Amino acid sequence: MKNFLFTFLVCLIGIAAAHAQDLIVTTSGDSIRCKITREQGNFVYFTYNKFGVPAKTLMATSDIADKRTNFYHEPVEIVSKPVFNRWQYRFHGGYSRRVARVSDQVSPGAMSYLKKMRSGYTLGGDIHYFISEPFGLGAKYSYNHYQFKNAGFQDRVNLNYFAVSALNRLVLQSGSDVYIGANMGYQSYKDQVNSNGAPVSITGGTVGVGLEIGYGMRMSDASKLYLNFSVLSGTISKVNVNSGGRKETVQLEKGEYESLARLELTLGLVFGH
Repeated sequence: MKNFLFTFLVCLIGIAAAHAQDLIVTTSGDSIRCKITREQGNFVYFTYNKFGVPAKTLMATSDIADKRTNFYHEPVEIVSKPVFNRWQYRFHGGYSRRVARVSDQVSPGAMSYLKKMRSGYTLGGDIHYFISEPFGLGAKYSYNHYQFKNAGFQDRVNLNYFAVSALNRLVLQSGSDVYIGANMGYQSYKDQVNSNGAPVSITGGTVGVGLEIGYGMRMSDASKLYLNFSVLSGTISKVNVNSGGRKETVQLEKGEYESLARLELTLGLVFGH
């Protein structure tokens, strides 16, 4: 009988310990009720209650002043599924720079005008669904505008980019993100020139490919301020010219191809749920 009672008491203590919560005290003096799941390398992994929702996270051992296992005796819910924002929406705007080389055969006056046409602005946004915490698939759109205006002369170039996108995000301990992505889609091109009241419209389209890297600084659980750098490419080999009501399609020679390659530096907002 004594052996049975002793075994029963040991089982009760074991069950209580299994459901007990642990305590982590940070170097800044904060106390965290949690359940430590493992310690690996220089990090401690644990689950905790985040605004009533169970969540997983980790903390560097250098940020921990003390930790006590089975410190509290209330149960803690172990997370069976990852908790993260599945949908992410980004909106941005900023500077755009076309990087195509200007031919040496262009006259000095035209060279100055073409170099000024390299700089413009971009606006855009995208939406991604994250299959896992680091990897998402989605769609994006961007608009680029470049303009030069002089007495009796005006040139405006507009680019529209519609693409499918793959985005990888690295979630930092601070809650901020690092983004690395690639995209591919259709780029439309429209160049409107007006010289002394004689308008000419040149349009075309091509496949475009882009790469991007960015940093999202956490402002709240569902929003971030992010800085992004993008590289996009594309080449127009055929254009439609509309001049004085006359329309024609022109197949450009290899040395006349219109490059849409550009760099973009943008600032924007990220929202997720």
